[in-house]
Amino acid sequence: MQGQKMARYKIRTSSRADAMLLAHADFLSQVSPTAARKLLLELGRSKKVIARTPFIFPYADEFDAPGMPSETYRKCGFSGRYKVLFLVEGRNVYIDAIIDSRQENAELF
Repeated sequence: MQGQKMARYKIRTSSRADAMLLAHADFLSQVSPTAARKLLLELGRSKKVIARTPFIFPYADEFDAPGMPSETYRKCGFSGRYKVLFLVEGRNVYIDAIIDSRQENAELF
């Protein structure tokens, strides 16, 4: 549809997701400041895609969101091993967690 703007969803990030991102970036920066910057840039790109088309992303599975009902959270992978877990309600996307897929996530939910 040329000339029309795509519908955009409002991204809302929980304080928990912000804290998780900071922890991941801090850990990476100890090893490679470049990798930490790349993580933040790739998350920004992923958030733009999520804001435009959140329903293209698959639902998180039991491994990603233990104990949560199926078809609740969606997941968006970025920067190789990280995932954004989010819910879509109306015109809002709620980012609830940013996880490192190498870690156990049972304590999140």
